[in-house]
Amino acid sequence: MSRKIILLTLLGTLFVVFTMSMIELETLYNDYGKLYFLENGFADTGSRNLVTAILLDYRLFDSLFEAGILLIAVSGVIWISKHDIEEKNAQFMIDKYKTPDLFVTFSRLVYPLMLTFGFYVIINGHLSPGGGFQGGAIVATAILILYYIDADKETNIGLIVTVEKIIYLLIIVLASLSIFTRGTFFTNFFALDASPDTKAIYLVLLNVLIGFKVALGLWTIFTAFLKEGR
Repeated sequence: MSRKIILLTLLGTLFVVFTMSMIELETLYNDYGKLYFLENGFADTGSRNLVTAILLDYRLFDSLFEAGILLIAVSGVIWISKHDIEEKNAQFMIDKYKTPDLFVTFSRLVYPLMLTFGFYVIINGHLSPGGGFQGGAIVATAILILYYIDADKETNIGLIVTVEKIIYLLIIVLASLSIFTRGTFFTNFFALDASPDTKAIYLVLLNVLIGFKVALGLWTIFTAFLKEGR
């Protein structure tokens, strides 16, 4: 009985604290940030997509942290699914069943289209919805279709993870170049008064690097799961 009373007391306390915090948020809410991004986002960053402007410029540190979390997740998955016997190939979990020929043919048709669309989303992330994270996920999905086409596809996880780490370091280096041009870390390294087209070069470079990193990370996770599925 005492445990139920304590539990109800804790739940009641949490409810009161949550309610008071929501009331406080309503009183503190303002749209200064939204208005600033709408008025200055394109001129400051060269991105017509304000989400990209925020993620790759105003709050680039958050994006770097998210990319780092993905790298940690990839390392954790590899460690958990590590085998005592080394295997070079990632055999599909249902490789004991024959994949239907129709599905294989359809996959071969879809693969180049998905790959092209993924690169399009990455490169045009500063102009339209998309970017490195979204495009990278599409590219990874396109690569994973190859497992349906060829179950014996060779995959060197160690090499993929190494390349991903190198790309992550390149992203940090690229984001840190602004310390020499603007005197601050993690922002566009072109001058603030540069043209939007010039600033867009930085956005495209960063989106491409992030896209490749995300694609490699998701590819590694899926491949590790395939090995574990055996």
